[in-house]
Amino acid sequence: MKTLLRFLLLTLFFVFTSKVPGQVSNLLVNGTSTHFTMASGNEISWSYNLSVGDTALLEIWLDVNSNTVIDQETDVLWQSFYQIDGGEGQNGPPDIDGETNGEISFAQPVGLAPSDYVMSFSNNDSTVAVSGTVTPIDSPVFTISGNITVPQGKSAQYLLVSLESYNEQGGSFWDAITDADGNFEVQMGGDTSGNPWRLKIDNVQSLSPAVQSPAEIFLTLDSSVAKTYSGNDFTFTESAAEINGTVRDENGSLLIGTDVYLSGNDGNFNRNVRTDNTGTFRIGFLSGELPASDIELGAGYSENNSIISASTHIQTVNSGDIFTRDLTIYQTNSTISGTVTLDGNLPNMNLEMMAVVSDTGYVRTFTDYNGNYTFNVSNKLYNYDISLGQSLQNYMGYSITAHPGETGVNFNFTMTDVEEGQSVVPNEFSLLQNFPNPFNPSTLISYKLKETGNVQLKVYNILGDEIATLVNELKPAGNYEITWQAVNLPSGIYFYRLQAGSFTDTKKMLLLK
Repeated sequence: MKTLLRFLLLTLFFVFTSKVPGQVSNLLVNGTSTHFTMASGNEISWSYNLSVGDTALLEIWLDVNSNTVIDQETDVLWQSFYQIDGGEGQNGPPDIDGETNGEISFAQPVGLAPSDYVMSFSNNDSTVAVSGTVTPIDSPVFTISGNITVPQGKSAQYLLVSLESYNEQGGSFWDAITDADGNFEVQMGGDTSGNPWRLKIDNVQSLSPAVQSPAEIFLTLDSSVAKTYSGNDFTFTESAAEINGTVRDENGSLLIGTDVYLSGNDGNFNRNVRTDNTGTFRIGFLSGELPASDIELGAGYSENNSIISASTHIQTVNSGDIFTRDLTIYQTNSTISGTVTLDGNLPNMNLEMMAVVSDTGYVRTFTDYNGNYTFNVSNKLYNYDISLGQSLQNYMGYSITAHPGETGVNFNFTMTDVEEGQSVVPNEFSLLQNFPNPFNPSTLISYKLKETGNVQLKVYNILGDEIATLVNELKPAGNYEITWQAVNLPSGIYFYRLQAGSFTDTKKMLLLK
C-alpha cells in the first residue's frame, strides 16, 4: 500500500509472464475474510495463496457508499499494485517470507485515512475482496491541514493526501481524504523520524492532465514548536496542451503504477506522472511552458538493466496540441558486447555507453577500466545504435548499429584534428543538461568555461539544502564533465548550480529509483 514502503512511487515492476496463473485463495486481512476494523496508525496484515511464483493484482478502494463491495461508478480507487510470490516488493509490498512457495503475506503499521475500504486481490480472472473500516487515530499529536483547488468541472472530493517519510528506509505514512471543498486534515502520532516529511497527493490521475502546483510540500515537524501545521495548499491548473498514451509490456499487457517522465526545453522542463489502473497516462503543459521543444517522453528504469526503458521524441508541443504516444517496455533476454579504446589505449576509466532503438527505447551500461562492456538487450528489437553516453573532450564520437547476440562490437575513439589557429576554447559559458535524465544512481554533468576563473558546481535538494559540492577550484577555460553518484539519496527532484565568475546557471534533474 503506498509507501507500504514507497513501493508505488519509487520502484517499478513489470509483469512479463506467459504462464497460466491460478487463483487467489485463503485470503485473510487482519485475520478475517469478511470485514476488518483497525485504527489509523495500527498494523495491517494480509495473507493468501496462489500458484507458486505467481503474481496478484491488488487494488485498494475507498468504499464511498459503505456497502462493502466495489462500485466503480461511485467508489474511488486509491492504490493498485502487483505482489509477487517470494518477491522483494518491486511496485508492491514484498512477500514477507521471501520464499517462492505459493503463500504471500505482508504486515506493517500504516496511517490510513479514516474511512471504509475494500481491498481486492486478483489473479487471472479470479478476484477475492475483503472490506474494512479504519477509525481515527486514538491520540493524535500532529495535525497537518490544507486545501486543494481544482479546475472548474472537476471534483475536489475524495482526493488522497499523504504525508510520507522523506527517508526511504522508513517507509511510514499518514493519509487524509479531502471533503467536497477540497479541505483535508492529516492526523498522526508524534513520530518525527521522517523529517522532513513529504506531503503529496496520491490519486492525481483523476485530475490529469491538469498541472499540479506545488508537486509536493516538505514539512519538518517539532512538537515543541507547533502541533498544528495549516495552509498546506495545492492548486491544479487546466492544461493548455497534453501528451497521453499507455504503457505496456512486450506481450501487450497494460502496466499500472508505472512512472512516466518527460523533459524538454533543453532540460528546463521536467514532469513525471504514473499510469493509472488502466495503464494510461496524461501529462499536461501550462500555457507559459509553451511552445516546448525537443520533448523526450519515457517510461521505466531498471538499475540492473532487466528491461529496455521506453523512450520517444516529440519535436515541438504548441498550445492546443494533444499528442498520443504509446510506450512499450521490453524485458532483456540477450546481450551485445565489445570493447572501447582511446587512440588504441585502454581507457583506464568507466565510460558510459548507450544502446538506443530509435523512437522505442534505450539501455545503458559502463565499460570496465579495460574498456570491456556488455549491454543487456531484447531480441524482440533488432537495430541498436551503440555509442558513447558521454562526451569526451577532443575525441571524435561515432556510433555502430549492432544486433542482439553480437560480440566484438569494438570502438576506437581518436583525438580530433585541431587546425592551426583553431581554438578549442568555448566562446561562452554554459551548463548542459545532465545525462541521462532521469537517472539512477549516476549521471553526467557537463559545462563549458570561456575563461579561467574560480568555479563552483553544487547539487541541492528540493528544499534548497546543499547536497554535494562537485567542483570548487580555479579552472582554466575549456570543456568539462563530471559524474555525480546519488547512491544513498532518495528519489526526487534535485538542482545543480554552476557559478563561474559572474556567470550562474541552474538546472533540474530527476533521480528515479
